[in-house]
Amino acid sequence: MSEWTPKLNAVAAGVVVTFGFTMVWNPIPVSWAAMAGVGFTALLVWLGSTPKHVWAWACLFLGIESLSWPAVQMVKLRMSGVQDLSEDQMKELVGTMFLGVFFATFWLTFAYGVFRWIKRAENHDEPPPTP
Repeated sequence: MSEWTPKLNAVAAGVVVTFGFTMVWNPIPVSWAAMAGVGFTALLVWLGSTPKHVWAWACLFLGIESLSWPAVQMVKLRMSGVQDLSEDQMKELVGTMFLGVFFATFWLTFAYGVFRWIKRAENHDEPPPTP
């Protein structure tokens, strides 16, 4: 495997994670999205020694983003100065909470599975201990 493979995967995963970040914080200035993209990509290059590790961390970040999505929506409503939520806003918030928890569960479970897969593969590569 080439030394560039994890880096190329980190760039692709950084784009995916940044896309998720911009969806959570929509609307977001382009400069903030670009800084987040560079930050996520740098973090994934640092954390990911193999493409498996890169995508496991990317899935974990997507799960955290999905989990934070309902909280971000609540913060946005509070920052807009709304004291009492209308029925439409409450419906939207409940839908956001459901989708956020659903997608967070998916991505966090998927990341857990990939990390376990990596760990299991690493344990099979090691020679058995000699008594």
